Amino acid sequence: MNAKYKNCTVRDSLLFNLLQDSAGDTEPQETESLSSLFVQRDISAELKSLSDLVNQQGTTLLELKSELLKMQKENTGSVTVPKVAFSAALTDSGTVGPFSVQTQKVITNVGKAYNSNTGVFTAPVKGIYYFRFTALGFMHSNAMSVNLHKNQQTLMHIGSYNTHGYHEFISSGLTLELEVGDEIYTSLSATYKLYDNSNNSTTFTGFLLYPV
Repeated sequence: MNAKYKNCTVRDSLLFNLLQDSAGDTEPQETESLSSLFVQRDISAELKSLSDLVNQQGTTLLELKSELLKMQKENTGSVTVPKVAFSAALTDSGTVGPFSVQTQKVITNVGKAYNSNTGVFTAPVKGIYYFRFTALGFMHSNAMSVNLHKNQQTLMHIGSYNTHGYHEFISSGLTLELEVGDEIYTSLSATYKLYDNSNNSTTFTGFLLYPV
C-alpha cells in the first residue's frame, strides 16, 4: 500500500508540474494576441477615419469645381464686348477744302459705326473711345487745320501755317467717353485746305477701348 501511494503522489506531482508549465507557456501568448488585436483595431479605425475624410474632401472639391464652371458660363453669357473700330482716308484728288472733311476712303469699319458718306462716327455702345486724325498740307497751301467735333461741340482744333513751302503734317487725338448715339466727326476751318492722294496721308481713325 505504501508503494502504491508513493507512485500516485509522484504521478500527481508530475501532472501538476506539467499543468503549471502549460499555463506558463500560454498566458504570454494570449496576452500578446490580445495586444495585437487591439493595435489592429486602432489602425483599422484610423484608416477608416482617413478614408472618410478623403472622400469628404473629394466631394467638396467636385462641388467647388462645378460651381466655378457655372460662374464661368454665366459670366461668358452675360458679358458681350462689342467690336468697334474704323479708319478712313480723305480722297485721291489732291487738295480739298475749305469745307467739312469727309474721309470717304474706308480702310477699316468693324461694327459699321462709321458712315463714309457723311464722315460721321456714331457710337453704338456707351464706352471709352479713342480717336485720332492726321492731315497733310501740300507745299503750296499756306494754312491747314482740322477740327474734331462731338455732336455740335468742337472738342479740338489743330492747325499749322506753312511758311517754308514744303509738305507738312499735323496730328492729334483724344480719348472720349461717349453715350449711345453720340456723333464724332472732323471738319476744316474756313479758308483752310488739306491734301491727300493714294498714300492715304490724311486719315481719321477711332476705336472702342472698353464699354462702360
